[in-house]
Amino acid sequence: MTRWLMPLLSAVAFSLAVVTGGSARADGPGPSLPEPASTLAAALHCPDNLARSYRWPVLLVPGTGLSGPENWDWSYRPALEAQGFAVCTVDMADLGMGDIQVSAGRIVHAVRTMHEKTGQQVALVGYSQGGLDIRWALKYWPDIRPMVSDVVGLAPANHGADSAAAICQASGACGASIWQMVPGSRLIRAVNNGGETFAGLDYTVIYSRHDGVVIPPRERSSLKAVAGSRVANIELQELCPASQLAHIGFPADGAVFALVLDALLRPGPADASRVSPGVCGTLVPGVSGATAESKATELSNLALSRVFGAPQVKAEPALAGYAAADAPAAPRPPATGNGPAAPATDHLAWNMRGAMAGIGAMLVLTGVACLLTASLARARGRQRPSSM
Repeated sequence: MTRWLMPLLSAVAFSLAVVTGGSARADGPGPSLPEPASTLAAALHCPDNLARSYRWPVLLVPGTGLSGPENWDWSYRPALEAQGFAVCTVDMADLGMGDIQVSAGRIVHAVRTMHEKTGQQVALVGYSQGGLDIRWALKYWPDIRPMVSDVVGLAPANHGADSAAAICQASGACGASIWQMVPGSRLIRAVNNGGETFAGLDYTVIYSRHDGVVIPPRERSSLKAVAGSRVANIELQELCPASQLAHIGFPADGAVFALVLDALLRPGPADASRVSPGVCGTLVPGVSGATAESKATELSNLALSRVFGAPQVKAEPALAGYAAADAPAAPRPPATGNGPAAPATDHLAWNMRGAMAGIGAMLVLTGVACLLTASLARARGRQRPSSM
């Protein structure tokens, strides 16, 4: 969004959101935040010079199972700071294993704080579950919408993920946020009810046909625009046809980062036609192949302990009162939605593979690699850096 017209555009964006936005909650600050001020403050990580950067602020939201610094401090944070952005990260509730409704409150606090300190709109970048967390915050706390310029999702679970259903089906219990990412969950139905975007905001969604976790990628990640919003749903292979990028590779991939920069630096959402194919096969600036590999191992170990150490619940958390009307209760087993159908010739083998894939997918949903499916095995074995 054009920054020199920011004060005027902020007012216009808010007015448009009131008139045409995708939610009945068109004004006001939204509900009280679900955590105390001290917890919210501790979850936000910003540099001391936040207000002195020559470009606007960016908030990086992590995927399931990782803190903000763990997900971003080795890649996007330094790379964006080198471009002059003021960059903050935020931790989600229980490291993204907790209730998404609680995690969203931390994003609301972060946006308000960053906007107050800088006087500028905040660009939001979310990975995997982080993209969904951002959208919940924008829907139910309308006051932050005019404080936001761009919303960028990297393999976001905007409509859930069929792998989440497999995880919960495999054992009958899973983490709170995993239940909420099951396609057809009350949280997914609520966040998408009445419109998937808001007027005055630019949305960029970047996904890969080889994701392996947020599946099927196009159906689960893509967003539909409402009047007054601008949305770009970009399959990475539009830019890099040979890319085999899987879910775990997004935070390190150089082509994805180039698309993110295009969204942040130019008016409107990202446009793949403006990005040089020369970025295909690269990593985020400043990230070496050795660093990417070592981080994959480090974060795998962290996520394993957290995923299996998190409370395993047998049902999706109840919707908060402010959202309940957007998704009336309709008890149902976890659904696989529009994902791959079971081959008619071998239901038992397919179910066993699905259970194993679900366990592997849980790990990758946390932002780490696991070699329990053939697609992820190929992803870890690829030689091209952008396809790790």
